[in-house]
Amino acid sequence: MRLIFFLSAIMLSGIFSKAQNRLGKLNIYFNNISREEDMNGNILLAENGRPVYLRSFGYSDFPSASENDINVRYNLASISKIFTSTAILQLKEKGRLHLEDTFQHYFPAFPYPGITIRHLLTHTSGLPDLELYEPLVQQFPDTIITNDIIISTLIKENKPLYFHPGEKYSYCNMNYSLLAMLVEKLSGLSFSDYLQTYIFQPARMLLTYCVKTSYQQSQGGIATPHVKATFYDTAYSPAFQVKRYRYTGYNNSSPTGASNIITNTSDLQLFDRAFFDGKLLSPASIEEALTPVRLNNGEIYWEHMDTMLGEGKGSYGLGWEIFEQPGFGKSVGHGGFMFGLATFYFRNLDKKQTIIAFDNVAGPTFGNVVTSAFYIMNNQPPMELKMKASLVRLFARTMVQYGVDDAVTCLTAFKSDTGKYYLSEREMNQLGYEFLYFSSFPDHLQFAIETFKINMLLFPESYNTYDSYAEALSKAGKKQEAILMYQKSIALNPDNQGGIKALKQLLSQL
Repeated sequence: MRLIFFLSAIMLSGIFSKAQNRLGKLNIYFNNISREEDMNGNILLAENGRPVYLRSFGYSDFPSASENDINVRYNLASISKIFTSTAILQLKEKGRLHLEDTFQHYFPAFPYPGITIRHLLTHTSGLPDLELYEPLVQQFPDTIITNDIIISTLIKENKPLYFHPGEKYSYCNMNYSLLAMLVEKLSGLSFSDYLQTYIFQPARMLLTYCVKTSYQQSQGGIATPHVKATFYDTAYSPAFQVKRYRYTGYNNSSPTGASNIITNTSDLQLFDRAFFDGKLLSPASIEEALTPVRLNNGEIYWEHMDTMLGEGKGSYGLGWEIFEQPGFGKSVGHGGFMFGLATFYFRNLDKKQTIIAFDNVAGPTFGNVVTSAFYIMNNQPPMELKMKASLVRLFARTMVQYGVDDAVTCLTAFKSDTGKYYLSEREMNQLGYEFLYFSSFPDHLQFAIETFKINMLLFPESYNTYDSYAEALSKAGKKQEAILMYQKSIALNPDNQGGIKALKQLLSQL
């Protein structure tokens, strides 16, 4: 007995030592992340259902200087789809539906008879997404899209499906808003009440709830999504205050079923435990939810992994993203994104390891951080965290502070320093439009023209640089120059329908 006790003590000592060593490596890594401000949010790492590391960074609300802590709640964004899928599969287990049933069977006015519940769950429906509502919002700018107008809008717009259902995979938030409507119809409860009764309460998620809209002023205890409103801004602003994000952040802020579950890292980890302990679904339903989608041609759909970096491939099940990584096996979870917000939930099935991460500035290092956390949990070194700076941001700030000439000099001086800076045509084009439409200082139109001109000179083979430059010239009343630029754009891309239309309009004014 003494020998057994002695050997057990040695084994426990070894396990404890490994855990302490891993904890030390996590602390070293995240101390560096904190020092470099490479994350602004919360992260929780768990193993075998127990948290092993929790950390908070930065501010939940910048204007009020409210700090993030482990109790701050976040909008899960698209992680919410896992809960919608779970609700649908619960109703399936109760015999209320079959996944091969058409959605039209339950909603006869739905204008696409071939779309099944499975198609909606796997994003293989072929339905349009947010672009469906553009005519409505143009006519009524204060409209907030809610689930109860989806079917009537589909009927009115009469858009053809992008592909035959089941033929392709194409991520579409509308799929999950329709599924939330189905949950309500079959359960007789509001979607929020259903989740509370059949998912949140059984999982003991006492701090979790569903909101009708993500559009919000800053609220205590809930992280505010933040953005740098323009390339020349140095401070973060609440995303809901930025005009350019109004269509997604305000008009389309109520996608019940696709988003808008509010929770914190600890409550989401309770869901993780409840789901994989079989408290919400049967083993058969869990296995079906985590099986990659097979398209009509019989092939499993695979693509690059979402959020997780490194080697591996990704697919989609019934509301779950699926990850296959060499050396790590199969993992599942979901990512989420809104302007100013990134969320990620990841569960490695073999190792029973969980990562939950929220970032309310949606920083560019988010994927690197969660991938590195997973590596460290498995005694591997983290990814190299060396991010190049945007030369467009430096150019933009120099232009606003010191003028065009200094900005051009700055751009010329640092353009060859590719080890430290990257130069993006897309970013430069976006900056031009920021100056053109979202700035109000006296020189903004001239700044836009100069930015588009420089982008054209940097990327002379891109038809879009000429098109954007022409638009700014036209706004400045320089019609002849604009006509010339539109003609060059169309010569590079004869299918540039926007440019063709704009050119015809300018020529008619001569």
